[in-house]
Amino acid sequence: MGSSEYPDVLGDLVEARQRFEVNGVHYVMALEPSAISPGEATSLRIWLQSCWDMPVDVAITIQLPIIPSATFTILQKRTDVPLEAAEVGEVTIPITSAVEIVPGDYMVPVTIGVKYQTRGLYVRSQKNEGQLGDSLLSFNTGMGLAATIGLGFVAHTRPEQELPLCVKGSAQPVPTPDLTPTYLSHWTVNDLPAPGKARQLVNDQRLFLQPKLTRQAIYLAFLEESQQRFKDAALPLHIGEALFLAKSLTHTVEYFLQGLDRQDAILVPAYSLAFRYNLATDDPVFLVVRADYARMVRLAISLSFGMLRQHLNREPWTLAEQVAVADLVADRVERGGTLPAEFLYLPLLLGGLMVAGQVQMPGESLAQSLSLLAKARQQRTADLAENPELNELFDRLFQMARTGS
Repeated sequence: MGSSEYPDVLGDLVEARQRFEVNGVHYVMALEPSAISPGEATSLRIWLQSCWDMPVDVAITIQLPIIPSATFTILQKRTDVPLEAAEVGEVTIPITSAVEIVPGDYMVPVTIGVKYQTRGLYVRSQKNEGQLGDSLLSFNTGMGLAATIGLGFVAHTRPEQELPLCVKGSAQPVPTPDLTPTYLSHWTVNDLPAPGKARQLVNDQRLFLQPKLTRQAIYLAFLEESQQRFKDAALPLHIGEALFLAKSLTHTVEYFLQGLDRQDAILVPAYSLAFRYNLATDDPVFLVVRADYARMVRLAISLSFGMLRQHLNREPWTLAEQVAVADLVADRVERGGTLPAEFLYLPLLLGGLMVAGQVQMPGESLAQSLSLLAKARQQRTADLAENPELNELFDRLFQMARTGS
């Protein structure tokens, strides 16, 4: 990513390596859900990222299908969204269907228009190679990767799109939802200073930071922090679970730190938190492990699912399910709440088993650590009984870790 270029926030909000563009505004759109029953509602979601250094006005026009006996309802045909300079945000426009609609496949045409008072300068490019390259990560959103090292993208000019909407099943009379369009701002120029300072500090002090980020320091910090975080999520860890969770998280940090072109994915967001919340900047282990713990967990989940895919030659769960697991676990370890044990095992502890031999502490007996994990798993028998595939995977990976194969 160029130093003068503003971060690609869009790529962290939604899968956007193939995105669209109108007059210098990048966008991705989707109907969620894309299949409804008669009488139910869907929402048009549009993620917008301005590439201009001055304000622009975005006009979103929905041309609903006009077919006899087919009825869709929106509050207004056109929704105007003013964007600040370089702003990134998300528009949600509810669309409801009538209970008497004929089931079938419909197309919802959407047009995007962009106007500005005076032409400014581009602060984001129309394409980016990115530095992540090939990785084992199963998904890339929600982890600051696009904004720090770049995921690579190309923006294609397209002012109009038609989104498919499937109406199927029997009518579901539901209360008419609030059809008012909503807008959520995700990033403005005010968010630029902290990552900028963080990037400068990391570049200046990289040679001093790396010796502090030893495997042992990271592992021990994760071991301690994880026990507190999962206790707050109503899931106190058995010692065997804590050991292998620390292995999974430590491996994730090392996966990025070992390559110079990927290090910023770990360091820049952690130091951005330091500048945003006035935290001390002299201890990178504290910032990575404690301040940025929830993001590290999300990265570890994506990497664990990717390693599982490589091991099985298939996806163990759908991508949507994987992202939902990451959303849930990251939220619980950040804000507390109840977390079922299966979301600790799948995929985090499975990931820990896959890297068990790679991430060992001085003096550690891997056989003893595995014994502690087996004991912990035994105590979770009732919690994991509903997921036979998880138990089968655990047994297979446990055996591989034990034999070193």
